[in-house]
Amino acid sequence: MAAQSGCCTLYYGMESANERVLNLMDKHVKKTVIENNLKLAAGAGIWNHVMAFYGFPGETRDEAHETRQFLLDNKKNIHSVELFYFVAYRHTPMVRNPEKFGITIHKQEEYDLPLDYYYTLNEPGGVTCLEAMQFCEEFYENDFAPWAVRVNAREHVFLYISKFGTNRLPQIYAKAQARSADSVSGLVTWPVSRGDAETEGDQTMGRVHSHSAP
Repeated sequence: MAAQSGCCTLYYGMESANERVLNLMDKHVKKTVIENNLKLAAGAGIWNHVMAFYGFPGETRDEAHETRQFLLDNKKNIHSVELFYFVAYRHTPMVRNPEKFGITIHKQEEYDLPLDYYYTLNEPGGVTCLEAMQFCEEFYENDFAPWAVRVNAREHVFLYISKFGTNRLPQIYAKAQARSADSVSGLVTWPVSRGDAETEGDQTMGRVHSHSAP
C-alpha cells in the first residue's frame, strides 16, 4: 500500500544488527523484524537506505562485526548504506549521563559551541572511538562495492530516486578501478586515527576516503 501510494524510498535508522546493542540504545528491535521489513519493502519496489554505526558505548568487537555481516548478508534488499561511527553529540543521553554508559566525555574549553565531544571508555573490552573509526575505514575499503554510490548521502540518493525511480540506479554507482597517482579521492571522507592514540594519549587524526574516482 505504501508503494502504491507513491512511497519510493525508506530510511532505516537500524544503527546495529545486534539485539543486545539495540537494547542498550533503548530500541528493542529484533533482527528478524529488520530483515523481514527490508525484504518486504524491496519486494514492493521501495528503495531501502540503511543507516548504521560502529562503537556505541558497550558494543564489543564481535557485535560490531555482526552489523557488518548483516549488511553483507542482506545486500540484495539493501540499496544504499550510510555506515559511520558513534558520535557523542551534545545534549544526548550519553553526554548527559556518561557514567551510565561507561564513558568519559572530554570537553575542550576553547570551543564554546561544540556539537559533539571526544570520549573514552571507562573499562576496556568495548569498541573505542578510534577503533570504530577504523572499522568504518575497513568497511568502505573492503566491503562497500555493492553500495559504492558516488555521493553517499540520503538526500542525494532521494533526489536520484525521485527522478529515475528505484531501478537500482547503476548510473550513480562508482566503478572499480586501480588507484594511481593521478586519481582523485572519493567524495566520502571522515577522520580516522593514526596509531594507538587511545593508549599513548596522542589523538593523531588523519583523513581517509571511501573509494577513488576519476
